[in-house]
Amino acid sequence: MSKKDGQNVYDVPDQINLRLPGGFQLPPFGIHQFLALIIVCVALWALGSVWLGLQGAQQWVGSWQESVRLHVYLPIEKADTIKELNKRLASLEGVASVRQVSREEAAIWMQGWLGDTSLNVSEFSRRLPESLVLTLSDTEHQFLFSDIRDEAARFGATVNEDEVQMANAHQMLQSIRNLAWFATLIIALAMAMIVSNTLRMILLARADEVHLMRLLGAREWFVRMPFILEGALLGSGAAVLAWILLWPLVLGVSGWMDGLGIDLRPFLLLLPLLAGGAVVGCLGAVVATARLVSPDSVDQ
Repeated sequence: MSKKDGQNVYDVPDQINLRLPGGFQLPPFGIHQFLALIIVCVALWALGSVWLGLQGAQQWVGSWQESVRLHVYLPIEKADTIKELNKRLASLEGVASVRQVSREEAAIWMQGWLGDTSLNVSEFSRRLPESLVLTLSDTEHQFLFSDIRDEAARFGATVNEDEVQMANAHQMLQSIRNLAWFATLIIALAMAMIVSNTLRMILLARADEVHLMRLLGAREWFVRMPFILEGALLGSGAAVLAWILLWPLVLGVSGWMDGLGIDLRPFLLLLPLLAGGAVVGCLGAVVATARLVSPDSVDQ
């Protein structure tokens, strides 16, 4: 302590970092925190890109997500066998229902689809084949599409192969979604370990301070709270950065997506990324502070 102008002035060494009293104070950010922030941001950006792609694929598949339908066409000269074909197709495992579409109904639909109001529906309907619409309940049945093709071939009918490919895309999309959830879980655990290791190093650097707080009677939750808050801040901050970095990707593919009729909505990913990042950060902080210095361990 020294005197200056009649007042006592305390000389504080430069290496001492003055802190406000109390446990609710975030540790200062350093190189380790910024590295963890970048790594978690990259991981969240990768997950956001995957789920954004699934969002676009779901829009592309469209109404097939809820009910998969398949058209079977029977030539006009074999129209008398339509009822028998309907019965045989309805008996197949994986087929929920079969509905016959009249040629007049198909012609009206074609007129609306083509936008040609001058089209003579009555004349056009005479040239169309008989149609059956199959609603499928189990697209994962191993031989479903082969069985439908075989039954249709016995009556000289044909199957809309474009719809078969769409149904296969629906099945593949389900598998990719399950894989995306599994990858999300694995990456979330990895991010939690990264945050945990970062905060563990900070905790070791402040071991003396934590030890003193415990000696003075600070409860464990009071000591742990700054690190838990920092973990949540790291996770949520990385989530915001990852969401911002998704926009160049969205803008880069916007022209192609518009051509497919897909409207990507990255706003829908903001809250899940924020919540996921915060939860992962808190989990990492809880793991890092699981073994705080206890006052009972102090040498007497």
